[in-house]
Amino acid sequence: MAGFLNRAGALNPAGVVTPAAVPNPAAVLTGMKLAVLRRSMSGPRAASLIAGGVGGVLTAVGTALLGLVDFPVPEAAVGTIALVLLVWTVGWALGPTLTGGDPTLRLSYFTLVPLPPRRLALGLLAASFVGITPLVGLIAFSALIVFGAGLGLLPALVAVPATLLQLLLVVVLAKLSLQCLGNVARSRLGWELSALLVGLVCGFLNTGWFGLAFFFELLGGHWAPVIGTVVRALPSGWSVVAVDAARRSDWVLAGACLGGLLGLCALLFAAWTALLSRQLVRGTAGGSRATARRDSARRDAARRSARLRAVTDSPAGAVLGKELRLWARDPRRARFLRIALWSGLFTGLLPLLGGFSTVLPWTGVVFALYAGALGSSLYGLDAGALWLTLVAPGAERIDVRARQWAWLLVVGPAALLLTVAATLAVPNGWAWPWLLATLPAVLGAGAGLTPLTSLLGPAPFPDLPGGNPLDGFSDESGDQVRMQSLAVLLLQLAAALPAVGVVLAGTLLHSAPLRWAGAAVGLGTGLLYAWWLGRAARHRLETRGPELLDVMRKGVRRQGTEPARSSEEQERQDRLSALSRRRTALAGLLVTAGVLSVAPQGGVALGMSLLAPANRSWFLALYLPQGWQVPVAAGFVLLGSVCFFGVYRLIRAKHAAERE
Repeated sequence: MAGFLNRAGALNPAGVVTPAAVPNPAAVLTGMKLAVLRRSMSGPRAASLIAGGVGGVLTAVGTALLGLVDFPVPEAAVGTIALVLLVWTVGWALGPTLTGGDPTLRLSYFTLVPLPPRRLALGLLAASFVGITPLVGLIAFSALIVFGAGLGLLPALVAVPATLLQLLLVVVLAKLSLQCLGNVARSRLGWELSALLVGLVCGFLNTGWFGLAFFFELLGGHWAPVIGTVVRALPSGWSVVAVDAARRSDWVLAGACLGGLLGLCALLFAAWTALLSRQLVRGTAGGSRATARRDSARRDAARRSARLRAVTDSPAGAVLGKELRLWARDPRRARFLRIALWSGLFTGLLPLLGGFSTVLPWTGVVFALYAGALGSSLYGLDAGALWLTLVAPGAERIDVRARQWAWLLVVGPAALLLTVAATLAVPNGWAWPWLLATLPAVLGAGAGLTPLTSLLGPAPFPDLPGGNPLDGFSDESGDQVRMQSLAVLLLQLAAALPAVGVVLAGTLLHSAPLRWAGAAVGLGTGLLYAWWLGRAARHRLETRGPELLDVMRKGVRRQGTEPARSSEEQERQDRLSALSRRRTALAGLLVTAGVLSVAPQGGVALGMSLLAPANRSWFLALYLPQGWQVPVAAGFVLLGSVCFFGVYRLIRAKHAAERE
């Protein structure tokens, strides 16, 4: 790496610097990223890329088509497009807090590379334009070109650099926001701030559409002129203002907007370079300030440890105390808990903007769901520390059960408190039977699934000194964790179906005892899930401990170099690889279609048709006559189930082909 990126010259095989031509860091890093992406289109990585790419491209195409809308006056079009561009810009700024940034070229890889921070930043910025995400942004921002083409030739020509500058702005802003939040996230306040932002995004994705009517009313009311002026004045709206200025032949304003975008990008890049330089130094030497923070953290931890001494009198108590301390001290675990908490709160509170309070009592259940999903890499968070459990005879059972108890003690009381407080705020208390049936089942399933999934698909989370706390897992581990989190979320929902079915039967039969019996069913199934899934996790740890430790220490790796094959064997392997890529692409599409069909268009639409049929939002079933809403929503659930079954069949076929 250093030989390719050395600014002074090129290294010959003997390690001597020669005056050869210095490679361009931008070209080298772009080539590296292209090579990594080209060789990673298989398995969970490809499924994750395809699923995200399909959803992103569809959203971007919808944004681009906005330029074709016939607005009554051009000023209305400018305000609307400026508002949409603001949403995209905010999404780019907050997106890295969800994904942990680009896992392909992490800054920690270049800590010892003898390259000035500015040249390294230029190379990383150039590589950032490679991938699906920049393509999605380019498609979305092409709405400027579509809008400009409708105004004339000159506005269309101005829209081309405006589109490119808009893309450059969001890319640099994403880099800077990740670096800033990463620096802030090293403090307790930073944990809360980054988790709040992620929770707001998750909550808006869950139930934000309930509040769209409020925002539309706000935009269409007497605040509309003020909001239109604000979105035009913000940097995200300068590009569309430049296009509109070209329509009016106001070249001074058009040039000022484009020049302002370019200057702002330069300022953001300079700020990102300065923060990048500081982190490069931090990666090799923590500095006195970091040492002081560690000393302060140790003193705080010592004070908190006194509260947990009562649980350390036995092996199980020792593991339980260790886990409780980790949930309180480990920045990643603490951030996951806070993300789950804020996601639950915003999921319940955002619908209140539209006057819809039905979701509010489910705040605690949503918190438990997200806590289980984000804990799907429970053992991966400890990485190589698993050997401490394996070298102690008979410690596997104690370790699994203690981790389950720790998760329940951390998540359970908070979920119960949120549920009680939110339900008391809703009149009539209609939600109590549903909540008492759902919450125990979800908590029990979460307590069992968190250790089991992290052992079935180990995804180690290495501790990188001096790194960005918001950095996610490694490339392969990150995609695996995202798939596992989605699986745990869906399995927790499925685990609550028996108890919910009992309450539903009691509601339809108008039987109060049967309706309240759902609470007993939920408690019983929750205990069964926690015991049975925990037993499976213990068996997995006992039988595959050394293999799991190897993955935890070395990370999720692809198969290494294999012996040379004959031409016939190589041809057969190439056919299998091509078939695997096609199956993976199809699996990604099926997963996307399945999630959209089962969750929003199926389950949520079914509940909305029963509870609030007037709030149609983007649920297709609710636009049909009343008698067709429930059957169509149930049809979407069935369609999603068929998609998931197709994914299962594809996975089975892939494994069968590999065995052959």
